[in-house]
Amino acid sequence: MKKHTVLHQQAVEQLLTYWSQYAKIKRSHFNWLLDHSTYHQVSTRGVLYQEGSREKNVYIVCGGLIARIYEDDASETDKIFSVALPGMALTTTEHLYSDRPSQGHIVGIRPSHILALPYETVHKYKKKDAKVAVLVDVLHSKKKKQLVQLRRLSLIQNPSERYLRFYRDMPMLRAILSQREMAMLLSISRSTIQRANRRIP
Repeated sequence: MKKHTVLHQQAVEQLLTYWSQYAKIKRSHFNWLLDHSTYHQVSTRGVLYQEGSREKNVYIVCGGLIARIYEDDASETDKIFSVALPGMALTTTEHLYSDRPSQGHIVGIRPSHILALPYETVHKYKKKDAKVAVLVDVLHSKKKKQLVQLRRLSLIQNPSERYLRFYRDMPMLRAILSQREMAMLLSISRSTIQRANRRIP
């Protein structure tokens, strides 16, 4: 019988607590997650997924913060494409039904507790159990909502206005990210953020 660590079990419990907000969870769901997931304790700058890898995993955040980071060829600087807080997830391909590897690396930007589920497992049990489908839909919706918000921000040409809109519309991210990380996410400079902050009452 496979032995699971205490940290793995705790991460599963954290995900179940979140999942139970959207569906009635049974003990069988705890066992399913424990048996089919792998647990990853990720340090700041620790790499979960290396760009170009052919693996197919959903990385679900149970604690901490991870991000998809890529190098912008034009500026030769690192950019943050998306961020996952607890109750969110990042995938190693463009989406669950894609074979195309995602751009950039998936890394920890805070010490994090992560559950990884293989696509094969997700697809199999999503068909069998409507509550698994609910979890997948919630994770997808949160990711999509963030990407839509970031896309809208990217259309704002003025860097200061882009930051001020981010400050207003995405308070959860603003509260947790450093100025450096916000600059990487919004493609602006830290000095722009500092100047804009002086305009906020």
